[in-house]
Amino acid sequence: MRDLPPLNALAAFEIVARTGSVRCAADELSVTPGAVSRQLRALEDHFGASLFARHGRGLVLTPLGRAYFERVATHFDGLRRASALLHSSSGRSVLRIRSYTTFATRWLISRLSQFQLAHPDIDVRLTTASEWAELGEFDAAIRLGDGKWADFDATPLVPNMLRPVCSPVLLKKMGGSGAGDLRKQTIFLVRARPDDWALWCESAAIDFATFTRRKEMESSALAYLAAIEGRGVALAQTVLVDDELRTGSLVPAHDHVLDRAKFTYYLVSDQRSQKQETLARLRRWLGPSVL
Repeated sequence: MRDLPPLNALAAFEIVARTGSVRCAADELSVTPGAVSRQLRALEDHFGASLFARHGRGLVLTPLGRAYFERVATHFDGLRRASALLHSSSGRSVLRIRSYTTFATRWLISRLSQFQLAHPDIDVRLTTASEWAELGEFDAAIRLGDGKWADFDATPLVPNMLRPVCSPVLLKKMGGSGAGDLRKQTIFLVRARPDDWALWCESAAIDFATFTRRKEMESSALAYLAAIEGRGVALAQTVLVDDELRTGSLVPAHDHVLDRAKFTYYLVSDQRSQKQETLARLRRWLGPSVL
């Protein structure tokens, strides 16, 4: 065992080599990106060799790292297949699902919990991430887009209606919902959805350039929280703020609503998946097509 590298470091190496992303490895391992970087350094220290080279903001395998990955990847694949076999032999089907964090906390988790209670023979395991990545070891994932992805089954889940929202206190200061006062407010741009405000403005016949007070937020969840606190206006996917609109902690900041139609959240899975029957049960539970 002394010749083996630290197994946590090896797991981090395999994910980064497979995905090309430290952030993806952090999400899969439920640790911080900094922790993944430390594990990679520990592995390189163990071998006394560089396994990655920095390329722009990302990492690429060195020739030595590539050769090592090609050797260890087959063993990780074998471990995944063996684990899947063990799960199947236990009488329960395991579904591994990845979702955007905000969508998971505001829409998906409650429905998956109800699905789990109604289907005790299915073990649902959810992982959240801030960005889309290929399925990899997951059976299904939530993906934002138009639903046209080769080799994927894609089921639309919710209508994607965009509307500016703010706190009732801020709306009162604005003197009501209207484009003139809205332009004077701070608007929250979400890193994962950078075009939403420009698209909404275009559909509302408002010049986006007149919104000069802009603040970038890491996620929609943070934008909604900032809006609730009265610090500005968020462009909400209305289905994700139903509770806040119902209780009045958020109110519409403008009458115009943009319907993104087929550009929405989908449950996607590989058409070649061996879990088609189980995935079909999940698709039926999450609801018929909304589009």
